[in-house]
Amino acid sequence: MSVAPDLNKVHDGFLREDLFTCVHEQFMTETASVADIVLPATMFLEHDDVYQGGGHQHIILGPKIIDPPEGCRSNHEVICELAQRLGAEHRGFNMTAREIIDETLQDSGWGTLEQLESVHWIDCQPDFDESHFLNGFAHKDKKFHFSPNWSELEPQGFGPEDSVTPRFPDHLPVIEESTAEMPFRLVTAPPPLP
Repeated sequence: MSVAPDLNKVHDGFLREDLFTCVHEQFMTETASVADIVLPATMFLEHDDVYQGGGHQHIILGPKIIDPPEGCRSNHEVICELAQRLGAEHRGFNMTAREIIDETLQDSGWGTLEQLESVHWIDCQPDFDESHFLNGFAHKDKKFHFSPNWSELEPQGFGPEDSVTPRFPDHLPVIEESTAEMPFRLVTAPPPLP
């Protein structure tokens, strides 16, 4: 709730009598405090996951280290249980988190979960020439295109979906920017292992 642009409207909306709210959360956040039901979520040490990003190009394994407190469930467990109760069918709902991680790695060409466990992380950074576009860009003419040709991209499912998409490729501030009043942003990226 606290990240909404108009907090007062969001807060009033959550307090409506005709609204039922269920929150899956690790902490009693502002949103959780107005929920009808709070489902306790696991912490990162209590479930298997993979991480990428945060300023580096590595896929990092976040293995389950400890059992969660009784009643806590991972996102994957909650989604699978909801799917079962709603009658939704997808083979992923019958897979463990480890099976999904393994299949995702293999389908992406990054090996297996067993291989990731043995090396701890996978460096996904393309080689120097490709990373720095020394051999050109992914266009027939190998040039950088300042404005996309949407007519070519729309059949592939790409294109401006709303007025927020900039006409020219540029920085699009999709997350909070720092200001003089709030000069810091929290980033919790895990570093690559030595």
